[in-house]
Amino acid sequence: MINPSKSEKTRLTIRMDLDRKQKAEQVANSLGIDLTGAVNLFISQMIKENGLPFKPTNDTLAVDLKQALKEAKSGETSTVSVDEFMKILDDPEAYTDD
Repeated sequence: MINPSKSEKTRLTIRMDLDRKQKAEQVANSLGIDLTGAVNLFISQMIKENGLPFKPTNDTLAVDLKQALKEAKSGETSTVSVDEFMKILDDPEAYTDD
């Protein structure tokens, strides 16, 4: 088993916008760690998952809105009751537009 306290240390130097760094430090501090600890956690999770610890995506609200507007203009809409709408809001993944 690897003993992290005995492992060789190295320095990682990155360049980033000062404002972004300060905001990241605030987030890390609010979690009770410093920015170095947060970066180390990120890298540990990256190694554990053998990839990024989040799902990179191009999906954005703007893309979803553009698709919704296209469907509305083409008449590809459906009507649901308020109760059905509330159920959709509670569990959008379960909604099917049959």
